[in-house]
Amino acid sequence: MKKLLMNRILAIITGSIMVLAFAVLLGGCAEEEEALPEENVKYEIALVTDDSLIMDGGHSETAWNAITEFGGTHGISHKYYKAAEQTDAAFIDAIKTAINKGAKVVMVDNNKMANAVYEMQEIYPEIKFALIDADPYDPDNGDILILQNTAAVSFDSGQAGYLAGYAAVIDGSTELGFIGESKAEDIKAFGYGYVMGAERAAGEIGVPVTLEYKYCENPADRDAVYKTASAMYQDGAQVIFAAGRNIQEPVIEAAEAEDGKVIGSCTDQSGKSDKVITSAVYNIKDAIKEILDGYADDKFPGGTVIEYNAHNNGIGLELKHNHLKNLTQNQYDDVYKALANGDIKINLDIIDSVSDIITVNLTLK
Repeated sequence: MKKLLMNRILAIITGSIMVLAFAVLLGGCAEEEEALPEENVKYEIALVTDDSLIMDGGHSETAWNAITEFGGTHGISHKYYKAAEQTDAAFIDAIKTAINKGAKVVMVDNNKMANAVYEMQEIYPEIKFALIDADPYDPDNGDILILQNTAAVSFDSGQAGYLAGYAAVIDGSTELGFIGESKAEDIKAFGYGYVMGAERAAGEIGVPVTLEYKYCENPADRDAVYKTASAMYQDGAQVIFAAGRNIQEPVIEAAEAEDGKVIGSCTDQSGKSDKVITSAVYNIKDAIKEILDGYADDKFPGGTVIEYNAHNNGIGLELKHNHLKNLTQNQYDDVYKALANGDIKINLDIIDSVSDIITVNLTLK
């Protein structure tokens, strides 16, 4: 009798478990059926990039990580969109796709898209645009236009370059190289700052420094950039400052082949090679956070250029993963403080070429 009773109890328990499992299964199916198909999902914050890799250790990855962190914290949907090719038409199509998918904020992390933002900000006045490291401009006449629905972010690459040049010489290099991806103003500022920082360090330690200085004719030609960097190393350069997001990898490859050193730019390049001794970086994460915080608080900083420099910790050297042997934290802090408070000024308006800033401590090769 007891055995029969026990069997009945087990049967009831087993049956209950099966009913519960079936109910859970049905519930799961119901939730799956209620989920919106992808084409109906709306994404409030969009990152629009060019056709290169997103997770490449550069601007796009840094920007996307910042957006993802913000979206996760605030429960705001977000998605990235890649242009099909490197043309203004493709950039505009990518921005339109983001807007059609529900974007209320369009973050653009690529200065190649400045023309597209110039046009789109006027067509879509209800959309908030944020352009990182560039100003929206008219390609026909070069006019810059920042409407009330657009925020632009600029970084003081002259100060970042200064820190790179100072660190290179303090680290022990007396033969320097500089390769800029173009003659754009921010790239020239990187270079001029690099020379000024190197000159200061050369004066401090009393060692003459030589410099080979070049701009790329075609930064998209990886082979040409590689050959330029290789020749520079073979000519004696111990370290090359690779200024510009599009030339990092071929310069690093040349450094590995020629046993040279590299200083990266814009974002931390240390993950690409141990030949990267440091990078002159922009604080892109905080810039994006400031803009998105403003949007969330209904205080989007439209119609303005937000400037990041040493004064607001907007630029600096990457020191967490560096391979600098001689630069001390105190030396770095002293120079950084001097940049931040204006004791060191980098007035690029009075410089026509790098030869204008060469002194007795530093000579051009």
